[in-house]
Amino acid sequence: MDKKELQNEAQEQKQPIQYASPMKRLWAWVGVVYMVILTLLNVYGLAHGYFLTGIGPLMVTPALVGLGCAAILRFREGKGRGGLPACILVSGGCFALSVWNLIRGIPVLFAQLVG
Repeated sequence: MDKKELQNEAQEQKQPIQYASPMKRLWAWVGVVYMVILTLLNVYGLAHGYFLTGIGPLMVTPALVGLGCAAILRFREGKGRGGLPACILVSGGCFALSVWNLIRGIPVLFAQLVG
C-alpha cells in the first residue's frame, strides 16, 4: 500500500466528532467556577495566615445557579416533567435562593477582607 491509500483508510476509520451536550457543558462551567473559588480561597488563606469563615452561602451559589439553568435546559430539550410551571418554579426558586445567598454572603466576605 502506498501513502495515499493509508491516509484514505485512516480517514474512513475516523468516527465523527461528538461534542458534549449543553447539560455537560453547563456542569463543567460550574466546576470551573468552583475551582477558581477554591483556588482563590486557598491562596488568600496561605498569604494571610488564616482562612475566611462564614462564606457557606457564597459557596452554594454556583450550584444553585447551575441547578436553575439545568431545569431550563431540561425543559427546552423536552425532558422536564411538569411543563412550563415546574420549570419556572424550580429555576425561579434556585435563582431566588442564589440571590438570597449572595445578599447574605457578600457582607460577611467584605467584613473579613476589610477588617
